[in-house]
Amino acid sequence: MRITSVEAIPLKIPFTLGHERSGWSADMFQTLEMVLVRVETDAGLVGWGDAFAYGCQRAVVAAIEDMIAPKVVGADARDIAGLNRQLQRQNHLWGRYGITIFAISGLDIALWDLAGKAAGKPLVQLLGGSGAAPLPAYASLFRYGDPATVARVTEEVLGAGYDHVKLHEITVPAVAAARHAGGPNFALMVDTNCPWTPTEAQRMAAAMAEHDLYWLEEPLFPPEDFTGLARLRDLSGVPLAAGENACTAVQFQAMFAAGAVDYAQPSVTKVGGVTEFLKIAALAEASGVRIMAHSPYIGPGFLASLHLAAALPDPGLIERFHVTLEANPMGPWVLPKDGQFMVPDGPGLGADPDPAVVAAHRLDR
Repeated sequence: MRITSVEAIPLKIPFTLGHERSGWSADMFQTLEMVLVRVETDAGLVGWGDAFAYGCQRAVVAAIEDMIAPKVVGADARDIAGLNRQLQRQNHLWGRYGITIFAISGLDIALWDLAGKAAGKPLVQLLGGSGAAPLPAYASLFRYGDPATVARVTEEVLGAGYDHVKLHEITVPAVAAARHAGGPNFALMVDTNCPWTPTEAQRMAAAMAEHDLYWLEEPLFPPEDFTGLARLRDLSGVPLAAGENACTAVQFQAMFAAGAVDYAQPSVTKVGGVTEFLKIAALAEASGVRIMAHSPYIGPGFLASLHLAAALPDPGLIERFHVTLEANPMGPWVLPKDGQFMVPDGPGLGADPDPAVVAAHRLDR
């Protein structure tokens, strides 16, 4: 089964929140952005992938078109691990992480989709899981910057069936508002998106700890300061999560060796695809670290996250952005019910992007 074409398709999907937002959530996110990767083969099968592209679509499209597609057209689509390693080696001159790995991730996901379609099995079964059990979700809220809004949205998502809620707030009053609104019987996570020095992080972790955090996520800048994270973890006693900004198993190996985290958050659209995610999961299990897939997506990457989580001995929790979509490219699989997701049971990822949504929201280039 030979690859005959690789196409990068940038989409922007508008959404609404029903609430005001501040900081990065106001500046960066007016739409959910992605770059679909469509891979055709001489067997007549088409695979779909998803490259991370929030705020960087043009660069990701260029990387796929100029650095990835020319190197794989004509290659055996079944050689997934070999192509992944080949592309990492051939493109290392421009940096192994960031845009380069995002592009490789999109291709890798599409190749695994093809493998499942060729075998007539859902991806989770190729990976050794059944996919029969529902996966618990958590609501991932935007940054609102206003404690009253945080309290209102926390009550809203708990009422919708979630019992795990993640804030993106960076102030103690906002965290306190969520805990007071929801009471003591739900899990509260806080993702700060790398704002603090080690000294600042120690002070903030101590102040937030009284609100019983399930985890504190990415409190340090730079995010790859694994030694600093390990020190904060030891001094604060607060469980730490990180990994959405890490790429490849190499960075996660360093993270685990440092003892930096309780929860690792690889993102299949950023780390190098399904192939690298599986390596990271094996390292995490050997290191006693729990995987919590980073998945604030609505495309094929989200479906890949469901399959990967379901194939793990401990699937962890599935992240879901708390937004109302103007259009849904992947159908019901990206919509939770009673705080849970089902794993698609069709071949490969289990669903292809809706062609009408793609046509309506594809960017003209």
